[in-house]
Amino acid sequence: MAEPKLMLVLGAAGFLGSVVVKQMTAGGYPMRVVTRGAEDWKDSSISTLRHKGVDVIVGDVTDEETLGRALNGVSAVVNMVGGFKESGDATFEDLHVRLVKNIVKLGQERGVQRLVHVSCLGAREDTESTCFLTKWKGEQIVSKSHLYWTIFRPSFLFGETRFPLFAYLKPLLTFKLFLPLIGSGTNTVAPVFVNDVASCVTQSIYSRETVSQSYDLVGPDEYSMVELLEQARKHLGLKGPTMNIPSKLSGQTFEMVARALPKALMNQDLASIMSENSCSSQDVMLKHFEVRNVALEQYFPRLIETL
Repeated sequence: MAEPKLMLVLGAAGFLGSVVVKQMTAGGYPMRVVTRGAEDWKDSSISTLRHKGVDVIVGDVTDEETLGRALNGVSAVVNMVGGFKESGDATFEDLHVRLVKNIVKLGQERGVQRLVHVSCLGAREDTESTCFLTKWKGEQIVSKSHLYWTIFRPSFLFGETRFPLFAYLKPLLTFKLFLPLIGSGTNTVAPVFVNDVASCVTQSIYSRETVSQSYDLVGPDEYSMVELLEQARKHLGLKGPTMNIPSKLSGQTFEMVARALPKALMNQDLASIMSENSCSSQDVMLKHFEVRNVALEQYFPRLIETL
């Protein structure tokens, strides 16, 4: 596969995207990013990126005109746009489906050859989660395209000082009376180090053998959801019991929890995120990619301190 002349990185300001940008910059990859403005960036300013040779386009990636302009002269796209929850006017359908359609359609029109797409474990057709369903739809669009595609399906990402799942579930984790566990909590998850996922992404760009392949990315340790959340509460010094709450339960217990927690948390997507399995074998990942294979346990106390 010929080396791409210019790579468009979408979702570059996100948790995974910021690490991928650092690795690609260090590796001398020719790169372009799209940002809505300086407020998108926490540890890298637009001027710093430009100083390092990154071409920066300011605009909204969901706008077709902006995306089309960003795709001009590009032969590879790394798409990492997505998240646990909808924000602003951008819905899951906008970010996980319509954007992917536009990347494929406009990319093919402009001569893009390579597409590395990051989805997530849990994405499947028969799910009640809008987030996971739209992620699955995005995967189907990518895999049916004529581009040289690769799909990555990571479990929940964690870094040295940040675990977005814990941040999202903070109101549940810190509920003083008890741990409100939506669902049974018996589902299994295998959180994966964000730098390891970024390494897989960057290593795949020039790799011919990763074309038309989908990879599950997981960490070395598996937890049941209830085990993971109870361990977090133990580190927080909270001793209340765990109470399982069926997502569709209506009653005094559910109403009490619903009044105490933000309304945004009491929804079907939260129930699905807390109930879906997010684990897989590491064999394929370790065979094809060089990673540090960092375990969540290594940073667990530090991650709790940031809540």
